Amino acid sequence: MIPRHKREALLRLKTVRGHINGVIAMVEDEAYCPDVMKQVAALQASLEKVNRVLLRNHLETCVTEAIRTGQGQEKIADLMEALPYHSGLTDFRHQAAPLPLPGPADGAGSANASPQGARRARR
Repeated sequence: MIPRHKREALLRLKTVRGHINGVIAMVEDEAYCPDVMKQVAALQASLEKVNRVLLRNHLETCVTEAIRTGQGQEKIADLMEALPYHSGLTDFRHQAAPLPLPGPADGAGSANASPQGARRARR
């Protein structure tokens, strides 16, 4: 493994490990579900970044060497077999611009304007 890719993958994975412990604590403390869901989504995004680092490393090492030695088709087949399990590497919908949401019809704000107050009210 290329040292810089190994360093980056390990750093990201160790960060994810700490983040998971925080999310476990949120669930144990019965935190507001959408807040927990946001953290889970952040974890998923972090793991996708690890996958991208691993993919880059694989392309720069194993696949490149296999192509040089005439074994490229086998490595490419292995990679194509693995890709369906990693939608973040092949799904670019997250890069599309979000559609604007319609505003309130009457323009009046809620009586409880702070996000924390709104969270407490929904618990």
